[in-house]
Amino acid sequence: MEFALIAPILFLLLFGIIQIGLVMAAQNGLVDAARDAARRAATYRINADSFSLTVFPSICDSIKKTFDDHLRPSIPGYSNANRTRTITYEWQQDPIAGQYFLVAHVVGTYKNPLYVPLVSQFLDGTDGTNDGKLELRASEQMRVENPILATPTSTAPQVCTGT
Repeated sequence: MEFALIAPILFLLLFGIIQIGLVMAAQNGLVDAARDAARRAATYRINADSFSLTVFPSICDSIKKTFDDHLRPSIPGYSNANRTRTITYEWQQDPIAGQYFLVAHVVGTYKNPLYVPLVSQFLDGTDGTNDGKLELRASEQMRVENPILATPTSTAPQVCTGT
């Protein structure tokens, strides 16, 4: 009799711990993927010619592949449809020397499915939508160690496009 009263609470706690563990593993994988993609983006020797239509897409594809290769094995039931990523190169000016340098920004989001019905009702909606998924987000930025440019031809951010 006592077990029948305690069992629902016990199972809710047990499955809640499992669901939170899956969400934390997915968040760790997302952070790792963003960090490794930013590290990859920072290794390219970028200059004004690198942003041409022939060179920049191949750089972007390499960074996107790095992001996906690190994210895929760390999330059970991974789906490309649930992830978004933004890769941006942005010129910034050193306030003292007046020279320009590049910063690579990588932002990734993943809509992690919630598997446990009762627990998902508590977690779902904390990201602003009730869709059975919890949106996780990670971002990373790293300075690109380029030869310093006195004045770039354009200081507009360069964004990798496509999925």
